Amino acid sequence: MEPVLVVNRYALTGGSAGFVLAADALARRVQDEGHPGIRHYHFFCPPGAGEGRLVAVYDGPEAWVGHHDIAMGWPELAALRAAADLVEIALHGPLSDAMREWLDRAGLMPRVRHHGVAVAGFQRPSR
Repeated sequence: MEPVLVVNRYALTGGSAGFVLAADALARRVQDEGHPGIRHYHFFCPPGAGEGRLVAVYDGPEAWVGHHDIAMGWPELAALRAAADLVEIALHGPLSDAMREWLDRAGLMPRVRHHGVAVAGFQRPSR
């Protein structure tokens, strides 16, 4: 299965310090207890920019859905939502019916920009 790469863009509601604290706590929880199909999970917050981003890579659509099913009730995710508003979900790779259903139920489909599946490229083996 082709991986799913997601870039979430957030508008900070309480400044960068709150976002960074919430992102750090969420990233640690995802690393410790998250879905095993998460390959990469990194938050970014340029100083003074007023926005943050998450770049995440999942093994495939099942891992994306599984991660969101696991994490939605976590207080760390609630803290991130309190620190920032999700503005856009840029999704690269397959968008399965299960992902669409999940996004529809959460009311997030209008924020999704699906950029399709890869048409060229390669992946180097991990070292």
